[in-house]
Amino acid sequence: MAKKEKEQKEQEEETGITPVSEAAEITQVGEKIEDVQEEGQEDAKPSQSFGQIVRRIVLAILRLIIIVAVIGGIGATIYYGVPYVYQGYIRPVEQNTSQLNDLEFRQSQSEIELAELQTRLATLEAGQTTNTESLTDINSRVVTLEGADIQRNESLVELTYQSELLRAMELLSRARLFLYQSNFGLARLDVQAARDILAEMQLTAPEGKQEDLSEALFRLDLVLKNLPSFPVAASDDLDIAWQVLLDGYPSPVTEAPTTSPTVTPEATSEAGTPTAEPAVTQTSTPVP
Repeated sequence: MAKKEKEQKEQEEETGITPVSEAAEITQVGEKIEDVQEEGQEDAKPSQSFGQIVRRIVLAILRLIIIVAVIGGIGATIYYGVPYVYQGYIRPVEQNTSQLNDLEFRQSQSEIELAELQTRLATLEAGQTTNTESLTDINSRVVTLEGADIQRNESLVELTYQSELLRAMELLSRARLFLYQSNFGLARLDVQAARDILAEMQLTAPEGKQEDLSEALFRLDLVLKNLPSFPVAASDDLDIAWQVLLDGYPSPVTEAPTTSPTVTPEATSEAGTPTAEPAVTQTSTPVP
């Protein structure tokens, strides 16, 4: 309306003519339209108020539902969440705290036991030092005893060797006596027994005695071979073997010189110690 009026005013200014009838009609029509619009607005006001009321009721119900849902969710969260939080977080923390306290108690006990063990260890170390000194002393004594034992063993071996050598010489002396009595069977038995003793001695005898024993065994083998067919040759070999053994005996022996090649039999002493007899000239004996 204002636009039309403005256009009309512009036209009037341009033409200088004012159309009275058209303006009046337009004004009347505009007034009628405004009246109709006002009536329509008055008719629409009651319907818009009812819709707003319904809308407000629906919104209130929705708000109530939302509030109830939120409160229910909060309650459900509290009802189910608190036990879950307790079981998942609070209870493990309590258990860890209890275990930590237990571990601290055990650690304190372990520290006490460790202190006791350190005290015992110090005592044991002191005892070990004493034992080490005692062991060193014992080892030195053992070494000394081992040396003495070795010496005794050597002496025992030497005494055993001398004892066996003395037995063999006694048997040979008796065999010489049997030869002079022409008892060749008993003489052969004694020579064989003496040879067995010397052969056994040769297995364990020291190196310095091996040569004498080998020579004596060789002569005794000749004696056994010559008996009973050649008693004179057997007697010579027996004398040589006896002299070889006598030379190897550690006791000093004084030999008496002889001017005759004959041999006089002598019995051994009761104590079994060999006695020096007249020496004979050692000649090679032919073996048939």
